[in-house]
Amino acid sequence: MSSEAGRAGLGESRPAGSVLAGRVKAWDLPTRLFKWSLVLLVLNAWLTNQRGDAGITWHIWNGYAVLVLLVFRLLWGVFGSSTARFATWVTWPWTALRYGLDLLRGRGRPYLSHNPLGGWMIIILLLAVGSQALAGLFTVDNNGLYGGPFANLDFGDPTPLQRALSRYHHLAFNILLALVALHVGVNLFYQFVKKDPVIGAMITGKKPVEPFADQAEMRPGRALWLRALLCLAAAAAIVLGGVKLAGGSLP
Repeated sequence: MSSEAGRAGLGESRPAGSVLAGRVKAWDLPTRLFKWSLVLLVLNAWLTNQRGDAGITWHIWNGYAVLVLLVFRLLWGVFGSSTARFATWVTWPWTALRYGLDLLRGRGRPYLSHNPLGGWMIIILLLAVGSQALAGLFTVDNNGLYGGPFANLDFGDPTPLQRALSRYHHLAFNILLALVALHVGVNLFYQFVKKDPVIGAMITGKKPVEPFADQAEMRPGRALWLRALLCLAAAAAIVLGGVKLAGGSLP
């Protein structure tokens, strides 16, 4: 991990049109679609759970979709555009701490991608969503009638591990909500107090030109959409194929 990833990008030349417009590319469309799709899937997971047994099939497929998106994001963090890659914004913890101290002193520098603290927030959110989705694979209800694809490991008489994962799957949603609230609150602070359009950039894909600390402008690389589709197909194969190979049952 590098705290100075892309720092040399400050001296890169930008396309003339982007400089004249005063805006540069910050996020590619696959990254933005991933973010907002994950938001909708987390919301749908809650809605389908509220329907009880009537929504269990949709809830399970929703969980698969979440896992596919998360695996896609892992792959996209390696093969995606310059701002989507983990090497750009995953830093050492002390780098994030130093950035936080600079922020408190009013010396925090703007970042085109995630800043060091924001990068760790994203990692924590991905881990929280991922752990809950993985726990859902083993979840069984109190009666042992419905469950995830690996509930058949001891179907009808849940093991202590299955019960523990089931409790975590249900209770951890409150932890996830707290993390989401923190994430939204910080983004609102950056958007409206620090005038750093982090929310707008995740919608439009662009930011105003600034002396960014990481890179001057997002570089999509060659065949962006082909790479994105291949990553998505690989993610679906890994998740669904992995479940079947491990003996799990699809709805």
